[in-house]
Parts: sequence; structure tokens; C-alpha cells
Amino acid sequence: MSRQSGFSVLTLLLLVAALVGGLTFVLIGSGPNIQGQLSAQSTAQLVAQGQLILHRITKCATDYPNGDNGTALHKAYPVDTHPGALAITSLVCPGSSQNLWSGVDGVYPPAPITGFAAWTYTNASPAVISIQTLQPASYAAAITAAATRMGAAASSTTTVSAGDTLTIKVIE
Repeated sequence: MSRQSGFSVLTLLLLVAALVGGLTFVLIGSGPNIQGQLSAQSTAQLVAQGQLILHRITKCATDYPNGDNGTALHKAYPVDTHPGALAITSLVCPGSSQNLWSGVDGVYPPAPITGFAAWTYTNASPAVISIQTLQPASYAAAITAAATRMGAAASSTTTVSAGDTLTIKVIE
């Protein structure tokens, strides 16, 4: 009986297994490295969205300085009409009576960040925007890094019951 030359099915299977293993290692990487990349990505998203929201709120007050939100507090700024925080998607500019995110000028609300609740706004002293995660173990580092990058106007808090929160001052 003569022996055939070339690849056998077994050799081909071993080659495919080695390629799949190598590809899996490259795509998945090591755990801590991926966690660091996810944290950096979350930090960048938090900072970018925080800056966009701040810009939209302050632009409203700057464009319509005579706007009146019906309260004595930060009259040209949107108001949370009920006690507690208001979703940023519901903010109405008191000077124009339009939702800040209507898309009329091509600007829409930022997409939700994975692992986080929606951004909220509170017209208090100071007026603030906040975002919270209910997965503190996964996102605490991203929130702390975002607060650092946002500067003195931002702070991060950690409470076991509420999760981790990034709070950014809009106006004193």
C-alpha cells in the first residue's frame, strides 16, 4: 500500500484549530488589558457626552438670556418641573420653548452608554447634570477618570446603594 503525499484531514484539522486559537487570543486578549480598554472607552464617552450636554444647556441660556423658566433660580436655564432630576432628553429651553434635542439644528441627544442610566439634569444651586451606573465594580474607574478630565466642575461619588455617579456643575 502506498502512502499519499499532501495534507491529511487530521493535519488540516490541527491547522484550523491552531488558527482559531490564535485568532481567539488576538481578538479577546487578556482580561485586564480589555478591562482597561473598556474603561478608557467609557471615560471618553462620559467626557464627550458631558461636554455636549453642558454646551447645549449653556448655549440655550446664552442665546436667550431673557428666557424665564418660571422660577427664581437660573431663569435662563431649563428647569426641572417636578421635584428631582429630569432626563436631559426632556430639557426645554425657556427662551425658545423648544426641546434642546429636537434635532432642528441637527443635534440629537447622545446615545446611551452601555452600563449607565440616562443623563439627568437638576436646576438647583448649583445646577448639575449627572449620570449613574449600577455596575460600580465595572465602571468606577471610568467615572473617576472622567471627573478628573472634566476638571473642577465635576465630581464622582460612590455609594453602595445607588451605584457610582458622575456629577458635573452647569452653573453655580
